[in-house]
Amino acid sequence: MEEKNDKKCVLIVDDSAIIRFMVKEILEAEGYDIETASTAEEAMLKIKKNKELFDLVIVDINLPHQDGFALMEKLKSSSEYKDVPVMILSGYATASSVMRAIKMGAIEYLSKPFKTEELLKRVEKIIGPPTEKNLYLELQKILKSEINRARRGNLNLSLVLAKYEKKLKNEISGIAERIKQKIRDIDTVLDVNSNTLALILPLTGANGAMVVIKKIKDRLPGKWHFGVATYPDNGKDEQELINFAKESLMKEILNLKQEMAEIKQNQNGKTS
Repeated sequence: MEEKNDKKCVLIVDDSAIIRFMVKEILEAEGYDIETASTAEEAMLKIKKNKELFDLVIVDINLPHQDGFALMEKLKSSSEYKDVPVMILSGYATASSVMRAIKMGAIEYLSKPFKTEELLKRVEKIIGPPTEKNLYLELQKILKSEINRARRGNLNLSLVLAKYEKKLKNEISGIAERIKQKIRDIDTVLDVNSNTLALILPLTGANGAMVVIKKIKDRLPGKWHFGVATYPDNGKDEQELINFAKESLMKEILNLKQEMAEIKQNQNGKTS
């Protein structure tokens, strides 16, 4: 295996499908590449199969069969993975189990439930931004300027994050250009990663942002999810707005996933 030099990749090991989904969505939206495993055994298979080293392994302590400690022991005894950082993510960890994990080599701990901002701060602290070029920096810069303008005029400003359900590779920039044709000249559209767009909408409240979403949907291929944050109601600075929009986006995705699961369960109940 060889060290990667481009996009950073994280392995998430957790037996909860919801936690795996949430962490994957949050980190992918930021631009990281993500792999998941539900057991220690599956994690080791992914590690062996992966051509390059993972940059970070996020591990739940309470795993079925072999627990998180057993996985950490295997990682730290490996010549290739002994220096790869491990972060513990657990809702049932005790002070003694956390200390044990740290002694075994874990460098960070996050308890469940967690906030999007907390997860992102810890991951970026450990391995830095997803790529050498952090695309969110441009979003933060423009958003900061627009917030200052809105603050001086006591005006509204909205941020919309639009996320496609799959990766779009090189198509995202073309989609951004098509959306620009449907919105005002004062609005800004940025592609922040391979499947996420950010729309900065000056002089626009929450209701106006929903109107814009409805307007651009016919320009977007496939299934998209949206998160909205409005200044000053949902945040007083650029980072607060981005975090709120990410949380809003995550809630929409999770709600839709739960609705689909309930529909499937009801259909199975009718056929049984």
